[in-house]
Amino acid sequence: MDILWLGGEGPKDVPWSAHRYLVTTLNVPSETLKGLRSLQRVGFQNGRPVTFLRIYDPLAGERKVQVKDFASLDLHPEIILYEGYWEKASDFVFLERRAAPKPQSP
Repeated sequence: MDILWLGGEGPKDVPWSAHRYLVTTLNVPSETLKGLRSLQRVGFQNGRPVTFLRIYDPLAGERKVQVKDFASLDLHPEIILYEGYWEKASDFVFLERRAAPKPQSP
């Protein structure tokens, strides 16, 4: 089984555990996290139940992007800032910065 969907697909605030990880582990200034949103999807990582997270800036990008659920960011990876997962049972968080997509040459 790859991913199990359990609702909650719409944009939400960045979970506190993820916010703390970004500030303390990745040394992201707390003020730069204001206004960011997250999308979450329940699934499994190494056989353990986790919540996959994508943290994005709703104001990024050249045009307004309609973000409805986790999968809608597959079409707009350029606005994803951080991606990873959160084990709620242990409060373990792993996030990594997404690299900006490289422009394609004509």
